[in-house]
Amino acid sequence: MPATAANLGAGFNCLGLALELYNAFEVTECRAGIKIEITGKEKDALPKDKTNLFLQAADRVFKKCGYAPKGLRIKINSCIPIARGLGSSAAAIVAGAVAANELCQKKLSQDDLMQLCADLEGHPDNITAAFLGGLTICGYEDGKLIYTNVFVRYGLRAIIAVPQNLKVKTKDAVAVLPKRVPFADAVFNLSRVAFFINGMMTDELEIMGLGMDDRLHQSYRKRLIPGLEDVFRTAKGAGAHGVALSGAGPSVVAITNRFPDPIGEAMKKAFAVKGIKAEIMILDADNEGVTVKVKRA
Repeated sequence: MPATAANLGAGFNCLGLALELYNAFEVTECRAGIKIEITGKEKDALPKDKTNLFLQAADRVFKKCGYAPKGLRIKINSCIPIARGLGSSAAAIVAGAVAANELCQKKLSQDDLMQLCADLEGHPDNITAAFLGGLTICGYEDGKLIYTNVFVRYGLRAIIAVPQNLKVKTKDAVAVLPKRVPFADAVFNLSRVAFFINGMMTDELEIMGLGMDDRLHQSYRKRLIPGLEDVFRTAKGAGAHGVALSGAGPSVVAITNRFPDPIGEAMKKAFAVKGIKAEIMILDADNEGVTVKVKRA
């Protein structure tokens, strides 16, 4: 199950990008009880009870399908950083829903599953990217989730700066946003989303980078992330075509087809000036999304 970077600048709550960083989930039906075993880098940060998002999503599918397993054994290998804007919750939710649907003989359609997952997550951008892979575009029509995805060409790299001693709670990132925005800012973002998608599809990376500019959320959220503007500026100066918050942050994603190492180093140094230690990840896009392997007895 891939990590995801949402928003990507101008595409607030409607763009997502799947990345080659993964959590793996294994579920087995058993005679009784629920046991969750967690390994991996983030093993100590995840709950092993009913608050686990994998289990919550699975339970919603079971109820919708009218199925009640006697027991479950769940193994999670957790490598996606938690509370860093890289879609760890979406990965768990999609995995839980898909795994439960397999146990229910695939009673739910893809549309059903994605709607269920987006409802649980509260927004669809990370969900669609984790599910479909590539660059996803999503929204709602009369309450129904609508979506599509675009294959991300090989050679594009995402450089992720992941702050280690800074977390941004989703509720705090939402709280700083205004209830209304200037009309001109809305128009600005509409044009930038169009630039971003066109640039990604045509390899016009300067246009793509222009499309990562934003006026709807990043200017408000920068107060939660010290040095954010400097990180953006140094990333571009080091060769990034575009740079933005990954989701609500605090991670920052830069995109380029140039040498990624100087970009990562520049972002790391810019964070360090503000006393923030950042881990740098250089990732390709994932074009597959969720993958399922069924073990037969």
